[in-house]
Amino acid sequence: MRPDHGEPPDIEDDEFDEWAENRLSDVEQDTELGKEMGKDAIRLARGELTQEEFNEKYHDAVVEEFGVDDRPTRTED
Repeated sequence: MRPDHGEPPDIEDDEFDEWAENRLSDVEQDTELGKEMGKDAIRLARGELTQEEFNEKYHDAVVEEFGVDDRPTRTED
């Protein structure tokens, strides 16, 4: 985290969206996708979501936004 961004509010707090919007205001990509992925990344780190669930949830949105999903998401079949 960049020091000028400060600590984020808890993802359950109403202030989180405003905090995230301020940090994402200068990007061209979908800020809503960034906010939701950020929240779920925190849930993943807390153990509330599995890596597989996270990857499955965002695969289509990542492909739509970036044209490709280059995240290391392959699982063994």
